[in-house]
Amino acid sequence: PNDEVRKQLLPVANAYAIEDVLAAAREYVEKTGRRVIFEYALVKGVNSELRHADELATRLRGLRCHVNLIPVNEVKGKIYKRSEKVAVELFTKALESYRMTVTVRRSLGGDINASCGQLRAEHS
Repeated sequence: PNDEVRKQLLPVANAYAIEDVLAAAREYVEKTGRRVIFEYALVKGVNSELRHADELATRLRGLRCHVNLIPVNEVKGKIYKRSEKVAVELFTKALESYRMTVTVRRSLGGDINASCGQLRAEHS
């Protein structure tokens, strides 16, 4: 929901501030009349608390958009953890309370390390 958190998760955030991204999104909506879809990866202990939902909703207020929440897939050897189901539900309800349209991406293949972000070679 802000540059500090984005820089922890996305290297590209060092080049493009969140306000620049939102300005481009607003320009796109203005020129096309279409909505923008934001993909928001929920990471336990990093950006999945209710205060983050409130900050995100406040930042997106007035922008014709849809938010697709993506609970991250845990990857062996990586520090990021998946938010619990109840945290995802609360985050979703918080955004909806701001009258935002929200979906939660369904995750498949995690049981065989084949979900998005998990496809990588394993060495014994």
